[in-house]
Amino acid sequence: MTSIIIPTIKAIIVIVGLIGICLVLKKKGIITEQHRPLFGRLVTDFALPALIFSGLVAKEPSMEVLLAVMVMVLAVTCHLVLSWIIGRILHLKRPQLGSFMLVAAFGSSATLGYALVTQIFHHNTGAITDAVMISELGIGIPLFCIGVIIAMHFGQKEGGSLLLNIRSYLISPIFIALIVGFIASFFLAGFKNPVWEIILSITHLIASSLVVFVALSIALMLRKIPLKSFGILAIATIFLTLILQPLIARYLSGIIHLSSIETDILVLETAMPSGMVAAVLSDRYGCDGQLASVLVVTTYIFSLITLPFIMILAP
Repeated sequence: MTSIIIPTIKAIIVIVGLIGICLVLKKKGIITEQHRPLFGRLVTDFALPALIFSGLVAKEPSMEVLLAVMVMVLAVTCHLVLSWIIGRILHLKRPQLGSFMLVAAFGSSATLGYALVTQIFHHNTGAITDAVMISELGIGIPLFCIGVIIAMHFGQKEGGSLLLNIRSYLISPIFIALIVGFIASFFLAGFKNPVWEIILSITHLIASSLVVFVALSIALMLRKIPLKSFGILAIATIFLTLILQPLIARYLSGIIHLSSIETDILVLETAMPSGMVAAVLSDRYGCDGQLASVLVVTTYIFSLITLPFIMILAP
C-alpha cells in the first residue's frame, strides 16, 4: 500500500508545486493578467485538440473498455445533475453554477490519474492502455462535448441562444479533433508509416504542453476568496468529486460485472481531484474562473487525505 500511496502524494505535490511556481512568475510580473486570454486559448485551441487526437488514435477501444466508459459517463452525468440541483438550492448565479458543475463532475484523470494508474499497473501495459482509453472517452469526451456547451451556456448572459453555442462548438478545434481522432482510431490505429509517425510525434509533443499551460492559467485565475463565500461549495465539491463519484463508479461496475482490473481503473480515475482543464474551460467561456480555480486547488489538497482511503477499495 505504501508503494502506491507515496507516488500518489508525490504526483499531487508536483501539480500543486507547478501551480505554485506559476504564482511566483505572476508575482514577479513575468506573466500578467493580460496573458490570461492567451493561455486560455492555447489550452482550448492548441494543446487540448492535440491531446484529444493523439489519445483517440492510439487504439481502437474493446467492448470491455466501452462498458467501463459507459459507467464513467453515467457517474459524470449523475454529478452534473447533483451539482446543478445543489447550485440551484444555493441560488448560485449562472457563471458560478457553470463553474461548480464542471469542477464537481470532471476529474483530473488525464494528469494525476495517468501517473497513478501507471504506478499501480506498471507490469500490465494493456491495463495502462485501457486506462488511457477509459479516461479519454469517459471523461475527456463528455468534458469536451457537454462540458464546453455547459461552460458556453452558463457563461453567457441570461437569454442567450443555446443553439448558437452549439454551432460555435461544432466549428471549434476541440470538436474537429474529436471527429478526426475518432475516424483515425478506426482506420489508422496501429498504422506504420514514417509520415504518420511524425504527425503523431508532433501531436504528442504539443499535448505534453497542456499541463504547463493549464497551470499558468490557474495561477492567473487564482485570487483570495473569503472562506464564507465558497466554503459550502468547497465541501460539496470535495464530497461529490473525491468520495461519491468513485463509490458510484464501483457500484455501477458491480452491476454490469466489469472485470476487476477495469473496476480498479474506474475507481481510481473517478477518485481524482477536480480537473484543472475544467477550470480553464470555465474561465475561457465566461463562467467564474476564479471560483473554479480555487475549488480545483482545494480538491487537490484534500485528495491527499481521501485518495489513500480510496486505494483500499481499489487494487
